[in-house]
Amino acid sequence: MKTVFNCTTLFTIAVFVFTTSIANAQWRNETHDAYNAPTGIAVQIDGDLSEWGGIMDTVTGTDGTAFCGVLFEANGGDIKAFEEYNGGIWNDANDHETCFMFTWDEDALYLALSVTDDDHEHAAAAAWNGDGAQLAVEPTGKREAGLPLFLYNIGLDGAAENVILQNEVTNGSPGLAADDAAIVRDEGAKKTYYEFRFPATELQIEGDQFSEGMELGVGICINDGDTGDGQNGQRGWDGWYPHAVVYGKNSEKTGLVILSSTAVTAVEPADKLTTTWGTLKASR
Repeated sequence: MKTVFNCTTLFTIAVFVFTTSIANAQWRNETHDAYNAPTGIAVQIDGDLSEWGGIMDTVTGTDGTAFCGVLFEANGGDIKAFEEYNGGIWNDANDHETCFMFTWDEDALYLALSVTDDDHEHAAAAAWNGDGAQLAVEPTGKREAGLPLFLYNIGLDGAAENVILQNEVTNGSPGLAADDAAIVRDEGAKKTYYEFRFPATELQIEGDQFSEGMELGVGICINDGDTGDGQNGQRGWDGWYPHAVVYGKNSEKTGLVILSSTAVTAVEPADKLTTTWGTLKASR
């Protein structure tokens, strides 16, 4: 049987492809759309980010700036540092700002977050409803609409003592285990540190191993609540492509993580990122 395409059909296909490309383009950050994740770091999931010290210097956007601060396109295509929600008020980077890093080995993808937050608030039982992270992983890296997402919510309770973990959508996988995630709050520095491990088996990667050149779509939404003036709960967010998980679950609105061959050795000079990101075991 021969398939025949006439001019009308071809025009319709062309319009669809063009329209889809334009729609996706408004969600693409011009300088920080792709993260080339290095390897070579032995990550311990404990909320101490000192072993990550060399990564933020190594991985930057195409404009040379780190993956920190203004990193996503909010509703309508405008690049913003923070998106207010449900009456929430964002003052400045001291109120809320997220920096993040990825690394990988054959067994897992790792994510570290350093969140500046002047007021830790999490009174609700739900992991996302207050200061907490909502994470989306699209394991093929195709970033097209309708693709399956792995979804995880995690937060630190109001006393900054207990981690709340919700495996929201795992597509038949067991979900993240308790030792795959850690959160530490440094109240003196007004920072919250997150570490995550996403095993290749959990994300159903072919062959159960990551390798150089693999691509994944990832959305990072870091919610913010404050304890005063009725600002508790989810009152806004920042992160990297948070619209992968807010206003619906949107696989096409993820950022691209590329597993690179770049090897990074952790650094520990006092004036480097080990100071900025913090060595926090003593404060746990």
